Amino acid sequence: MKNRPFIDKGMQWLVLVYVLAFGILMLLTNHGDFVLWLNDRHTSFCDFFFQYWTYLGDGVLLAIVALYFLFTNLHKFYYMLIAIALQTVFVHIFKQWLFAGEPRPKTFFADQVDSLNFVEGVTTRGFDSFPSGHTASAFTLAFVLISLCKNKYLNVLIFILAILVGISRVYILQHFLRDIYIGSVFGIMAALIAWYIMKPYTDRPKLQNGLSFRKDSKS
Repeated sequence: MKNRPFIDKGMQWLVLVYVLAFGILMLLTNHGDFVLWLNDRHTSFCDFFFQYWTYLGDGVLLAIVALYFLFTNLHKFYYMLIAIALQTVFVHIFKQWLFAGEPRPKTFFADQVDSLNFVEGVTTRGFDSFPSGHTASAFTLAFVLISLCKNKYLNVLIFILAILVGISRVYILQHFLRDIYIGSVFGIMAALIAWYIMKPYTDRPKLQNGLSFRKDSKS
């Protein structure tokens, strides 16, 4: 693992296509266009799917995976812990300081709110839109896992699942395209920086086991 790149070349190209495609889409559309386009194509199935799929970015799954690593591999645990910390700092600086109070779709489209489709059961917030913390969390988890997984097909699937978390945030009227785009970039950056921080310690024997194994070795 020490000599492996953060992600393989195939995934590098896929990420590049993603970054360029969504970046160009933002440049060619007005703020909010993607929200209206997606909202206009709502279905009962998508309402149900995205209502629950969006929870994959709320941080609980990150905590579960981190706890799993804590008891199986301390190197992976510290790697993930650093990635989570970095992602949290990135999002907090922009959401709470630099862009505090940024209107979300419900507020931005207040003059046409009656024509929007709100998913039943979802509490829609009005401010602090930029960036999407859920998307950042989803991409942080995704790229930690992608960097650790050798299965190329599984990595592509993980990447797509993370993108769907971002799309869910727009679908349920919590965020704009730029919010999920920058959130995803923050998630990738957090995983990448954490990977480089932990790379020199990859072969440390003491970090190859989890807490449960360390306890057994002392008894």
